[in-house]
Amino acid sequence: MHEAFLWGAGLLFAGACLWWIIFSVILPTGELLVILRRIAGGDFRPVILSGLPRFFKKPADALRVIAETLSRQKSLLAEEEFSISVILESMTEGVVITGADLRIRLVNKAAVAMFHLRGEVKGLLLPEVFMGHELQGVAQRAAATGEVQRGELSIGIPGRSERCHLVVTAAALKAPDMKSPGGCLMVLHDVTRLRELESVRREFVANVSHEFRTPLSIINGYLETLQEGGLSREMQRKSITVMRRHADRLNHLIEDLLTISRMEEKEVRLETLPTNLPGLLSNVIEQLESEVKERGARVRLEASADLPAVQVDGYRIEQAFSNLLVNALRHGVPREGGGGGDVAISAVLQGFEIAISFRDYGPGIPLQDQDHIFERFYRVGGDRARQTGGTGLGLSIVKNVVQAHGGRMALDSRPGEGSTFTIFLPV
Repeated sequence: MHEAFLWGAGLLFAGACLWWIIFSVILPTGELLVILRRIAGGDFRPVILSGLPRFFKKPADALRVIAETLSRQKSLLAEEEFSISVILESMTEGVVITGADLRIRLVNKAAVAMFHLRGEVKGLLLPEVFMGHELQGVAQRAAATGEVQRGELSIGIPGRSERCHLVVTAAALKAPDMKSPGGCLMVLHDVTRLRELESVRREFVANVSHEFRTPLSIINGYLETLQEGGLSREMQRKSITVMRRHADRLNHLIEDLLTISRMEEKEVRLETLPTNLPGLLSNVIEQLESEVKERGARVRLEASADLPAVQVDGYRIEQAFSNLLVNALRHGVPREGGGGGDVAISAVLQGFEIAISFRDYGPGIPLQDQDHIFERFYRVGGDRARQTGGTGLGLSIVKNVVQAHGGRMALDSRPGEGSTFTIFLPV
C-alpha cells in the first residue's frame, strides 16, 4: 500500500514537471523561435509576448528592442534609397555605376536618353552598352589609380546625326575597409552644344578678320602709294575715292555687327508705333532708287491700300526691308534685251499676319544652302559670292529684327527659278 502511494506520488510529480516544462519552457521557446524566424525573414512588426515565465522576460525584451531597431533602420534605408533614386533621376547629367568587373549596376534616365539606350542594360559589360572603349579606359584608370579621372570623348551615337561630345568624370567606389575598389562612378556631361558654339565663335572671328583684312589692305596700299608721292591729280583723286569706298564698307560692317550683337543680346528696345507698311515699302524703294537705276532693274510693289496698321519699330523694319531689297537686286539676273532683273514686292493680309514678300528672278539658292542662309557671314557659293558686295550680315539682321517683333521668316527658292523671302508680322 505504501509502495503504491509512492508510485502514484512519483507519477503525479513527473506529470507536473512535464506540464511545467511544456508550458513554461517548450511552448515559450517555440514562440520565440517563430518570432526570430519572422525577424530573420525581414518582418520587423512589433514583438508582442505575454504570459512568459520570468526567466524569459529579458530575452523577450531584447528581441523586442532588436525588432524595433531593425524596423527603424529599414525605414531609414528606404528613405535614403528613395532620396538617392530621386536625385539620380532628376539629374541632367548622365550617371553610370559599375562593379569592379565593369558590369553596369545603375544607369539613370539622363544617361539612357543621352545614348538612346533600349532594353535592360543592368548586368552588361560597359563596352557592350557604350560603343567604343573610351568610357572603359576612363573607368579603368580611375579604378587603377584610385583617383578621380577626367576626359573628353567624341563618339557617334545611334539616332544622332552629329557626333556627341562628352566630358566624363570617373571616380573609384572604395569603402575604407576595402583593399581594392568595388566599382566605379561615372558622371557624363553632354557638351556638344558648347563645342558647336565654340566652333561658330571661331568661324565668326575668322570671317570678321577676313572681312576687315581686305579693305584695310587696300586702304594701306593706296596710303603707301600716296606717301611715296609723284602721283598725278587724277590718280590721287582715284586713290581717295577707292579708300573712301572701302572705309564706308568697314563702317557698314561695324554697324551691322553692332546691330546683330544688340538684337541677339536683347539690348535694343523697340519703339513701336502703328505703321502703314505699304508707305514704308514705298520709302524703301525711293531710298534705293539710285541703286535700282544703276543696275537697270525694275521694282514692282503690290500692296493693298486697306492693309491694317501694325505695331512695329519703323526704323528696324525699314532696315530689314532695305536689306531684302538690296539682296534681291544683287542676285537678280539681267532681263532679255539688257537691264537688271525684276524684283516683285507684295504685302497681303493672311489671317492674323501680314506677309511681305521680296521675289527675285535670279539663279535661286541650292537646297543644301537654304538651312544656313540666315547665318552670319554665310554666302551661297563661298568666297566667289563676295564679288556681289555686302557684308554677309544682311539676312542675319533681317532674321533678328523680325524675331524681335514676334514675327517669322520663310524662304521659297528653287535652283534656276529665283528666290522669295517672306516676312510674316503679326497684326
